Amino acid sequence: MKRKFAFLAAALCLLLLTACGGSSGGDKSVSADTAPRGPEYNDSKGWNEMGSGMPAPVPDAPEGADLPLDSGGGLPANTKMIYTADMSLETKDFDGACEALDGIVEDLGGWFESRSVDQGGRSRSLSCTVRVPAERFSDFLVRAGESAHVTSKTERKEDVSEAYYDSESRLATQRTKLERLQDLLAQAAGMEDIIALESAISETELQIEQLTGSLRKYDSLVGYSTIHLYLWEVYRLSTDEEVPVTFGQRLGAAFSTGFQRGVDGLEDFVITVARNWLSLLVFAAVAAIVVLVLIRWRRARRRKAAVPPPQSEDKKE
Repeated sequence: MKRKFAFLAAALCLLLLTACGGSSGGDKSVSADTAPRGPEYNDSKGWNEMGSGMPAPVPDAPEGADLPLDSGGGLPANTKMIYTADMSLETKDFDGACEALDGIVEDLGGWFESRSVDQGGRSRSLSCTVRVPAERFSDFLVRAGESAHVTSKTERKEDVSEAYYDSESRLATQRTKLERLQDLLAQAAGMEDIIALESAISETELQIEQLTGSLRKYDSLVGYSTIHLYLWEVYRLSTDEEVPVTFGQRLGAAFSTGFQRGVDGLEDFVITVARNWLSLLVFAAVAAIVVLVLIRWRRARRRKAAVPPPQSEDKKE
């Protein structure tokens, strides 16, 4: 009897001891379901390349490397920083700009996480998400800006050190808890104790899997920056013009803008007609047939109304 009480007391102390570590900072972890596929995360060795075509991430930039956004190297050691950017470009040579971007991504050791080209409309456009090593983040933005005309660019950085090391600490706590639960399960004799311990072990293994996925996601985002890039094909580049000061300058700029928009609208109309000429021809033929039928119907109706009705014999007498 004393042995059973001692066993239950030990299990209760273990659960109370590890409950704090398992519950603190739960909202800061990244779900394992959102973890990227490809390289495999090993708890002791970090990332292992699995032949996915993506290079193995390097979480920490080498000493002396150019750091994005903080080129002075003022970040503390072991800081986990996520770099992202939105970049819009325009070019007259769409094919050349796309080839230049491909070469830049390859030279910097990155890859296209997603990519789509829209061939419809007046011009083509490219929408893609690029992943490059964090230490080459600034290099990519500079070289991409040289390959085409930049219309907008937004850079962001997020320090996830607290959430990262919190998940790392909770993972170590859950592993210790799992080892102790397994030791207690090996010593358990009663069926109720075995069922309770197996349930606790399953929950702990689930926590370990989720925390491992969180660290895998963080390592991917920290090791490789993310750039959302948009490229449009244009006939004329939008350049920065001087802001008109006087009324005459403003009026002249307005007339110039209106004329240019009118020309662009006429060009779009002609191109649209040229692309849909067959559909427009069929529609015009159907409309002509409908108009002819209506005209003949109205003429027949008028003729019928103009003919007097026949008079009866009584009225003739």
